[in-house]
Parts: sequence; structure tokens; C-alpha cells
Amino acid sequence: MHQNFGVKPGRFRQLFNQTLQQLGSRGSRRPRAAWPKAENGQFSSRTVEEDKDMRAQRAARFSTHLKEKSAPVSMVSLADAEAGHMDGGPIIGELNEMCSREEAREREMTRQLDKFEWKKGTDPKNPEVDLRRATKKYQRSSADKAYTSQQTRSLDACWKTMEYLITEILDFDCKPKAGYAIQAVPFIEVYSYLRDRTRAIRVDLHLQQPRSTTQRVFVETHECCLRFEMLSLFLLLGRGQKQAEQATEKYDTKLGLKAISQTIEPLLNAYQAIHERQLAKSILAEAMGGLLDDDQEDSDYTSPFEMAARRYIVLLLMSFSPDAVSGHLAKMSRELLMHPLVSFATEVYAAFHTEDYARFLRMYREADFLTSVCMSGVADLARLRALWLLVRSYPQAIGDKISLTKLKNILAFASDDHAKAFLAFHGLQIVIDKDAQGGANIILPKKGTPEAQSLTLLQGRLPEKCEFPKGADSLLVAKFDALGLSRAEIAFGSADPVVAIEEAEAQEAAEAMEEGDEAEEIEAAEEPAPAVEPLTVVA
Repeated sequence: MHQNFGVKPGRFRQLFNQTLQQLGSRGSRRPRAAWPKAENGQFSSRTVEEDKDMRAQRAARFSTHLKEKSAPVSMVSLADAEAGHMDGGPIIGELNEMCSREEAREREMTRQLDKFEWKKGTDPKNPEVDLRRATKKYQRSSADKAYTSQQTRSLDACWKTMEYLITEILDFDCKPKAGYAIQAVPFIEVYSYLRDRTRAIRVDLHLQQPRSTTQRVFVETHECCLRFEMLSLFLLLGRGQKQAEQATEKYDTKLGLKAISQTIEPLLNAYQAIHERQLAKSILAEAMGGLLDDDQEDSDYTSPFEMAARRYIVLLLMSFSPDAVSGHLAKMSRELLMHPLVSFATEVYAAFHTEDYARFLRMYREADFLTSVCMSGVADLARLRALWLLVRSYPQAIGDKISLTKLKNILAFASDDHAKAFLAFHGLQIVIDKDAQGGANIILPKKGTPEAQSLTLLQGRLPEKCEFPKGADSLLVAKFDALGLSRAEIAFGSADPVVAIEEAEAQEAAEAMEEGDEAEEIEAAEEPAPAVEPLTVVA
């Protein structure tokens, strides 16, 4: 290298980062053939031909797909590609049954039938479907799944399914029906079945938006779902607790609240769409001078339970999502906030967040059943804070006592046992006294005594949470028993609060106006006729 090219070994190593010996050893190795050789030593073209065949097969496999025109995307989340009448618009349900026969048979073969869908007398190991009682199952959306009109229930079929679930299944744990394959079922299994099937109904309604948004079926179905979830919240955390302990499934409060949130949003959107449509219709009618033909479409439905539902929503947000209350109230109009049913909810919210727990508990005690269920999420915390303030206000230098009846009324308990359990859990001493109201007194210890030092309510700040075990609230149980309504009647709105004051005030105002008109006529008749001045003609 040095003789031929004038490059020294050191300079070569510096330039190529290797020595001449290393280069020679690499060059002596046998190179690997990139292409296979034939027997005659020539390169073979077999691999290239195989590659061409593979490309041709791949092109043939996708040739039919490439020739088809792509279908337009629907307004809903998943397109109805198989519907011939679809042209980019929403789905219109064509299924008039609670469940299609194809789905029922498929779930029968894959053993995905629920107990309520079994044919009576069937083998539990290999159950058969009862088509009269089969309801469409909720299925999660996926990339390879397309909803079709043939698989989507019509609006009438959705309401038919809702009525069947509420009237036949909701009270099955306490009132079994003949004709079903099972009889003894805990409510947690009833709730699990209804939660899945009602969700499937809401999916079918959402697929038909915006056509279905302002329809009566859409609004009433979501209102029923909201009441069903609130009623289940009471039954599973209260009366249904013993049955839930025996069942394999457990009630998850977070899942229940998630179902409520999935119901609230579309319901509020439906209320807003109905109001906007009515406003646009009234503006158009005024612009056309009353020539708008109302017979072309059905009259818009206005729910009589809207204000009650808005009341529930505000209180549910206050109990389980307090950070969202301010934003929700800011979106409401003044007319909505001034309505008596909604203003009650805002007063409850104000009482709780201004630490007026005595007023909050008084309103909790006087409210209707479903309103109290919405408030129950923070009821125990309000009781604990009211008790904390009460303990801090008595004369600690000499001690004090208070009767069980008085304290039970202050803390909004309906039973002595519930009140005693709550007070004992927080360290207060209960002394039996036949002369006291309620048969017992609550001892507020004297300062400096061992009882006062061990009482946690006298130490620390205002409690942030209540550790008292969740269970049956005696006040809610008493309200539920006093209703005298079935679960179906509650779900359909018979227990919703109504405002009878408005009608009374309107009647009084009408009577007052009539009396005022009569008085004006009498005064006009009694007054002397004014003197007529002579007319002066000016030439």
C-alpha cells in the first residue's frame, strides 16, 4: 500500500478506522449469495416470479372492493350501510318487536339469554328462548359493526319495550309473575337486567336523532330511566341490601351514577330542542300572519314532568357532583330558575353550602320521596355537621342533655333505632329515661371529664365526610311506605311533585280581577254624570 499508493499504515488506519490485516481478513471470507443460483451457476428468477404472483393475487382479492362506491357517512355515530333508503340521514327504525328473531336465536345458540327470557320448563343448562319475553340486548359499538334500520326498533317498539320492563320486571323480586321460568330473583339481578335493556332502548332512540329528539317517546323514556335509577338507588342501598348480600352481583354506586349521567344529558338536550322548536314555530307563525298549517305535523310534545326532572338533576348534582352545580345553574334561564319546583332545589343547594344545615334537614324532611332520594347523598354529612355545631354550642362548663325525640326531629330521623345508631356511632352517650321524650336522653358531657375528652365531636374542625355506614335511611323508608304506590307507578311519574299553588293563585287572581271589574262598574254607576259644557263656536 505504501509502495503503490504512498499511504502509510498509520495514515490508512486513521482514514478507514481499520488496519490492512483486518481488511484482508474480511475480504477472504466467502460472501453470502443474495439470490439463489441454479444448477448451471446462473442466478435464478424464481423468487421474482413468486413475488409477481403474490402481488397479482393481492390485487385480485381487493378488486371487487375497489370497484364498489363508498357509502356516505350517516349523521349518527355508525352508518346504516345496508339501508337502501338511507342517503346520509339518520336511521329510521323498522323493527316493530321488542327483539328481532335473529338476535334471539343467536343469543340462544351462544347461551347469552337472561333468566327472564327463558321459556318456561326449559333446561337451565341449555335454555330455550321465549320470543314473547325476549328484549334487545345492549351491544357496544365497534369498528366492524354497522347499525341498520332492520335491527333498530321503531319509536312505538321502544316504548312498548319500556312499558313491558317497568310493569312486568321491575317488581319481579317481590311479585313474581306466572309464565316465567324463574320465580325467586333478588332485586340486584332485576336491576342488572333492566339497566342493560333500558340502555339498549336509549341507543335505538339516539340512532334516530334528530328526528326522535323532540318526540314524546324519547322524552318519556329518558324520564322513566331517570326515575328507575333513583328508585334503584334507594332499594339497593336500603331495603334491597339483604337480598343483595345473598346475590352473586353487587351494586356499584358509581355505575348507578354513571347510568344517571348518561340519562341526564340527552334528556336536557331534548328539553332544549323542544323549546327551541316551539320558539321557531311561533316566530314563523307570527311572520306568516297565522297562515302556518299545524295539521302537517303532530303538535310538539311538552312534558308535564320537565320541572320535576330539572329539580332532580340539580339535587343529584349537588349530592354527587357538587363542582358541576354552578355551571349547570348558569345555563338555566330565569324562567326556569323562578319555577317553584326548581327554586326549591336552588334553596336546598344554598342552605347546604351556606352551612345552614338545620334548614337543609328541615327541607329534607318535608320534601317528597324522589326529591329526598336525590338529597340523600349528603344527608348523613348534613346530620353530622348539624350535630357537630350543636355539640359545640352547649354550655360545656356544666354539661347538658337533650331528649331523643327533639334530636331526632332536628337531624331528620324517622325512627328511634336509626337515631340511636347514628348518635352512638359518633360517640354520644344515650341514657334510658322513661320520663324523657322518646324514652331516652342524649348526654352532652361536662368539660374536663373523660367522656368529654374522648368525644371526637369536640375535637378538630368541621367534618369533611361522614363515615356512618350506608344503609336504609329511616326517613326514606317512611316516605316510600307512605306513598302507597307501586314501583311501576313511581317510574311512570305518579310520585313526582306537582305545583298546586300556581292553579290556586291563578284562580284567586281571576276572582280578584272579576271583583275589581264589578267594583269599577258599581262606582261608575254611582258617580254623577259630569256637566256638559256648552260648545263655543269660533267664527
